[in-house]
Amino acid sequence: MGGAEGFLVTIFLAICDTYRYNTNMKTTTIHIRVSQKLKLAAQKVADVNGLDLSACIRMFLTHMDVRGSIPLPGLTINGFTKEEEEELLQRMKEPTVPIKDIRAYIESCK
Repeated sequence: MGGAEGFLVTIFLAICDTYRYNTNMKTTTIHIRVSQKLKLAAQKVADVNGLDLSACIRMFLTHMDVRGSIPLPGLTINGFTKEEEEELLQRMKEPTVPIKDIRAYIESCK
């Protein structure tokens, strides 16, 4: 199960487990340090999805608890998904145009 279906299942489990954790257990506070830039960028993504950062972090932690895995795509050592890296490597094999010929190349593409 992957894609949107897997995401929806994860959200459902997160909601169920958040309810379970919030009603049956004492809560604790986690403090993390991140750059202001990262926090604001993440907050924008959360806002667009109708969430706050606390809810996003609870969903992340709940996923780890329920599924026993980190809810991120597997990344290569270069920070790309396998598919992204393969595409980049493929593009690097394509011929490039020397800078002196760029104007002629642009005209030929029109």
